[in-house]
Amino acid sequence: MFIGFDYGTSNCAVAVMEQGRPRLLNLGPSHYLPSTLHAPHRDAIAGLLAEGLAPAQQAEYLKLRGPVVSRAQMVRRQMREEGLIDELCFGGAALERYLEEPDDGYYIKSPKSFLGAYGLKAPQIALFEDIVCAMMLHVRQQAEQQLGAPIRQAVIGRPVNFQGLAGEESNQQAIAILTEAARLAGFEQVEFLYEPVAAGFEFEARLTEDAVVLVVDIGGGTTDCSMLRMGPSYRDQLDRSGDLLGHSGQRIGGNDFDIRLTVEGMMPLLGMHETLKTGKPLPHPLFWDAAAIHDV
Repeated sequence: MFIGFDYGTSNCAVAVMEQGRPRLLNLGPSHYLPSTLHAPHRDAIAGLLAEGLAPAQQAEYLKLRGPVVSRAQMVRRQMREEGLIDELCFGGAALERYLEEPDDGYYIKSPKSFLGAYGLKAPQIALFEDIVCAMMLHVRQQAEQQLGAPIRQAVIGRPVNFQGLAGEESNQQAIAILTEAARLAGFEQVEFLYEPVAAGFEFEARLTEDAVVLVVDIGGGTTDCSMLRMGPSYRDQLDRSGDLLGHSGQRIGGNDFDIRLTVEGMMPLLGMHETLKTGKPLPHPLFWDAAAIHDV
């Protein structure tokens, strides 16, 4: 069974086609799951993930991450001895757990923002694969419970350009992380679709005549624009690559608005624009770095 999987910077969503129309599935209390994860410890992610994988994926994962999983098991034993909670939380539950004990545990928000980051080393890439895999596995299991059937295929949305400074290299790195994470999470077939193209299909269903359409997709991490041929003559074609006339993307999105709002609205209350005893202004990078949630 195929699902449409929006692994977004801010939220995740999943839909299936029923009678020619997409139906959103519930991911907890709503159709949207905030893209957040909380673990008792960073090293515990691998151990908890390994336990949740299917036997075939688990065996392969242990080959790939054997030393990391062994370290995770040691960390988890120590945490259980101390009476600490030993589980992964996602979405709103992850945020609640973080707010309860902000000094304990490992909380990550919008991991998609980091997938194209320049200069990631192999251990960092492996960590992001684990984080994304854990989230994808959770979403797949939630969807399977509702559908009562296994899900092995997914069409996953992707921005025209991921956030990152290395151009096409950043895009390739992000796609590689998503592909490996999806494979380990149990998806046997994965296709990627430009997010602005996917967004345009909903509009196309309402068109009564053919048109050239500009689709603008403003997400949490990126803003993408596409020009597409759409309408009754095109909507039933299996291959729509010829209908994509052009596309462009900028690595600017809702997160950048949040950062700017934080810097302009909150940081002055914390001393930004104040002066040191020497008379020199406080360095602004200190405040920008604190607000830059998309910067590793």
